[in-house]
Amino acid sequence: MNKNKIILSCIYLIFAIFMMSISPFGEAPYTGKELYLNNIGTLFLLGLMVLDIFKNVLSKMGFGGLFLFSVFHSVGSTWLYSFVPYNDWFISLLGIDIHAYFEFTRNHYDRFVHFSFGLLLFAATKDLIMYRYKFNLKQALLVTFLSIQVFSMIYELFEWGIAVSLSGDMAESYNGQQGDMWDAHKDMGLAMIGSMISWYVLSLKMKKKL
Repeated sequence: MNKNKIILSCIYLIFAIFMMSISPFGEAPYTGKELYLNNIGTLFLLGLMVLDIFKNVLSKMGFGGLFLFSVFHSVGSTWLYSFVPYNDWFISLLGIDIHAYFEFTRNHYDRFVHFSFGLLLFAATKDLIMYRYKFNLKQALLVTFLSIQVFSMIYELFEWGIAVSLSGDMAESYNGQQGDMWDAHKDMGLAMIGSMISWYVLSLKMKKKL
């Protein structure tokens, strides 16, 4: 077993439990049902880490990306994404008011996580595809890019299912649309941009090895 993967998995387990146990700051309408819904992903991501400890399929970059994305997800789950006080953190730590500088009218943490989905999970997805289908790296990068877009679309469809099956207030707080009718399209677009960046970086690494 890879000791580094075990250590990172344990760190994430402790971090996730801590984030689920604290009372969120700000005005997040947090209830028990929303807690469970928002942390389905937490359990799934932790399960992937534990599984890879035994299978050892993911590279350092792949597992590290999975770990970082999981941390960002847990932070978002604690504040229902729409209420993550990242702007307050930047003001307190760096004296920078991001919302005022860029004239933001909404909380953009969910956008950041969708971008991170494409950026950080690209390498892990590539590792899984190469392990399962024995593609060469060039083929795997293309299939990975397409897979990220499919996963992103499936998640947006899942959110749509939540929206039509839950009460209006609960669906809105879970989905984090914040009144934006193009929210799903923008989220998928950001995931695509993130995956394109990772594709480019991994392609450069491939060229350097040749």
